[in-house]
Amino acid sequence: MTEATATVAAQPYSRTNPFPARMLVNRRLSGPESEKDTRHHELDLTGWGLSFEVGDSVGVYPTNDPELVDEIIRALGATGDEQVPRLKGEPTSLREALLRDYSITQPTPKFLKAIAHRADAAPTLHYLLAPDRKQDLQTYLWGMEVIDFLVEHPSVRFRPEEFVGLLSKLQPRLYSVASSLKAFPDQVHLIVDVVRYESNGRLRKGVASSFLAERADDVPVPVFPSNAKHFHLPENPDTPIIMVGPGTGVAPFRAYLQERKVTGGKGKNWLFFGAQHVNCDFAYE
Repeated sequence: MTEATATVAAQPYSRTNPFPARMLVNRRLSGPESEKDTRHHELDLTGWGLSFEVGDSVGVYPTNDPELVDEIIRALGATGDEQVPRLKGEPTSLREALLRDYSITQPTPKFLKAIAHRADAAPTLHYLLAPDRKQDLQTYLWGMEVIDFLVEHPSVRFRPEEFVGLLSKLQPRLYSVASSLKAFPDQVHLIVDVVRYESNGRLRKGVASSFLAERADDVPVPVFPSNAKHFHLPENPDTPIIMVGPGTGVAPFRAYLQERKVTGGKGKNWLFFGAQHVNCDFAYE
């Protein structure tokens, strides 16, 4: 066993120890006329020392949008250099914590209660936080983010360390593997529909999808494997399979077809794919 192999064996990559992948390809699949921005990503896994099966998923740890981070810092009346606690490890600057450690989009119950208790002009929020108004609260919160409440209630001020205590941990996002290691050793391909929409006069972005599309070309992309034991190909390569993949749901089936082509599986394969427009939304032909 070589020293490199021994190191990989001693430190397996996992959810708590993600592998720093490198973006090789970040290509838009949907045409310019499409209402969607669907991306094909290829990540370099050289040095992973670990295999996954088609049908599995890969977890991606994103970072938050720097522009949104700066907007929140301004709304707090902070500089971004203040030291705040991390969920793990030594304290760090407010800006770094908001970029990497905390979820800064979806308001937590703790954050909403803090706003309601401090803002004189938040009777609606007071009313909706009642235990019997959970469904009404969810409807009210659709399209609302932390920054909306900070901007709407400028009189409410939080100390930086107090503010991060009202946030939840930034979670990884799981994406279906869209490639076979037998066809592309040391790589994983992803098909990601970039989430962007307007709500309350503000552009909203999906945390992980916008990270991969806009900011991951020149930085490590922390990833880890996630097994899907009930979503693998049949053991017998001659077994026919029917695949139904509307929209970006085609990702795992692209991996299936690659695997069957490389291994010479004789089973027939039927793929039913759906999209809004033939001329601009067909990902692969």
